[in-house]
Amino acid sequence: MRKKGKTKEELVKELREHATGLEVCELEREEAQEARKKSEDDVSALLNATTDIVFLMGKSGDILAANESAGKAYHASPEELIGKRVYDLIPPALRELGMSKAAEAIQTGEPIRFEAEWRGRYLDHSLYVILDEEGQVARIAVYVRDVTRRKQMEAMVREAEEKYRKIYENATEGIFQATADGRFISVNPSFARIHGYESSEEVVRTVTDIGRQLWAEPERRVEMVRLLNSQGWVENFEAQMRRKDGGLHWISINARAVKDVTGKFLYHEGTMRDITKRKEAERALGESEERYRIAIEHSNDGVAIIRDGIHQYVNRRFVSMFGYDSPDEIVGSSVTIVVHPDDRERVLAMNRRRSKGEAVPTRYEFKGITRDSRPIFIEVSGTSITYKGDSVLLVYLRDVTERKRAEETLLRSHKELEQLNWAKSKVVNHVSHELKTPIAVIQGNVRLLRRKMEQGQLDSKSSGIIDALERNVERLLRIQRETDEIFRMSQDLEASALLDELDLLRQRFDDFSAVPPEVWSHWGALKEWLSRYTSGSEESYQLIDLYSFAQAVVERVRKRVGGRRIEIRIEGVPDLYIFMDPLIVSEVIEGLLRNAVENTPDGGFITVTIEEKEDRVWIHIADTGIGITEESQRYIFDGLFPARETELYASKKPYEFGAGGKGLDLLRMRIYAQRFGFEISMKSRRCCYIPADQDVCPGDIDKCSFCKTAQDCVDSGGSTFSVSFPAEKRSEERAQIS
Repeated sequence: MRKKGKTKEELVKELREHATGLEVCELEREEAQEARKKSEDDVSALLNATTDIVFLMGKSGDILAANESAGKAYHASPEELIGKRVYDLIPPALRELGMSKAAEAIQTGEPIRFEAEWRGRYLDHSLYVILDEEGQVARIAVYVRDVTRRKQMEAMVREAEEKYRKIYENATEGIFQATADGRFISVNPSFARIHGYESSEEVVRTVTDIGRQLWAEPERRVEMVRLLNSQGWVENFEAQMRRKDGGLHWISINARAVKDVTGKFLYHEGTMRDITKRKEAERALGESEERYRIAIEHSNDGVAIIRDGIHQYVNRRFVSMFGYDSPDEIVGSSVTIVVHPDDRERVLAMNRRRSKGEAVPTRYEFKGITRDSRPIFIEVSGTSITYKGDSVLLVYLRDVTERKRAEETLLRSHKELEQLNWAKSKVVNHVSHELKTPIAVIQGNVRLLRRKMEQGQLDSKSSGIIDALERNVERLLRIQRETDEIFRMSQDLEASALLDELDLLRQRFDDFSAVPPEVWSHWGALKEWLSRYTSGSEESYQLIDLYSFAQAVVERVRKRVGGRRIEIRIEGVPDLYIFMDPLIVSEVIEGLLRNAVENTPDGGFITVTIEEKEDRVWIHIADTGIGITEESQRYIFDGLFPARETELYASKKPYEFGAGGKGLDLLRMRIYAQRFGFEISMKSRRCCYIPADQDVCPGDIDKCSFCKTAQDCVDSGGSTFSVSFPAEKRSEERAQIS
């Protein structure tokens, strides 16, 4: 029989029960999702709570989860990292190491820890395997910590330990630790040397009773230990001790007591230095005080002790120097008793400045006066000393009256010589100017004759005469130009000398107080006016890349060398800067190059080298020329010194071999060096085949009877002139500063 169907009420009830079940399932599902989300949030918060890099990866390196620190390290968000292989994100060297360590963790199932360097940082990696339900490795948790600071601290600790170990081992003073019962815990090598032992170990091993074995008076050690117990330290504790060989010596000890937390004495430690020489000196000083007194009394210089401007002591020479009969006439009187009224205020001012601790000259001169009012000149030097517990001035005086008279005589002679030199300069300048007009007229007429001859108006016999006239006119022009140059150089030298004298005068003015401002104004104006007669100017200083600058000068000289067969090389590096007047630098380099060319035979070469040594930039100009004899080298920078006397009358042109010159270039460079603060020096070796100045070089290696190859000439001699300037900062350094 067919089963009867459900009623409407039963169906409604069943649907309601089913709907209720669905609602319960939905609620349970939502609660599970919320729980899972909370768990994920908790895990994410846990991972991001640390600054360490943390990520979870599969066995092949696929990132399954990562914290924010990992994202920062790999320049992506944690979400963007998921699915990427970590090995693709790190450098090859670290990749190979990481893969090998991961393989090791998978194989052993044990945690693996290792350190590696990445991007200048030191990273501590910890790998932990995660097993699945079957106990197989499924994933690897990776923790990476930046330990750079720790590594740096460890390095600093090692460095500090090494530094203090070296200090301990290499200290000149003896360092020790000792127990109260008289045994050494440790000593350094200096301590062993002070006491005549071979090593620190020998001292610690053999000295078992310090007081009996080392101290000449053991009770002194007892006293030192008592002081250490009572006050905790001793300073400059002096005692006599025994060396290993039994000899006695004096030592000075600085020590402190080391106690535990309860205040119980553990040991003492400190330093010890040998003061035997000082003790001997003190004893010798005591024994020689009488000898010193006798020596001072019989000194050829006057000696005085002055306190607060009053004579406390004077020796016999002081008394006789100023015409007195006994020291009693001077002791107790003011220093002005022996100072001439003309210099009285200056001497008093010097004493006031010295008493205030201000800087004063240690040696100066003043005008003195004797008992019978006779003026004398005195040179005095003074220093501050302690005398009977007070700070006093010890002065030595010397009568320089005769010397001053001799100086006045020399000064008059010097002025007469200056007048003669001035007259000579005037004559040279006058001759130079007087030569210009007639030479110009002669030159013009010679040129006119040449044109007429070329037009056939003169016979051919006149050609030789005109050629000779042209050569000699050109020679006269060169003489006139050189005369002008000599006169200009003499003005330059004279102006430089006067500027130096002005600076010395400025220093002497410092001895006076309250110099009016208008004095300094006139002094500055005079110095500025004199500077117009000197070459170069600090106002024209520029930053110069010496290599590039030298290259330009070398190219300019190459064009002027003309038919000479000389190779000029330049070596070095760019970006070496100096701060100097470009005109001065150009004159120095070009002058040295011209000197090198004129002294190097055809077939030779010249090398220009730019380099930096310490804080200076150097340019070396080396030639393979004839070199300079040792006798001539002493005068090479003095000016007007030719290598051969005949060159004074040479008619050769600049840059020709043997053209020589009058030494003006080198003299000018020496003046520039003194004025602008650079240095110039020279090394030379005279050609061994022409050792004397009068020996002649043919001027061409191919024509030399001694040299078969160019290298033979190179090996035979040559000169190197070196110029150094203070180095300025490189371009990248200047960019960083700016």
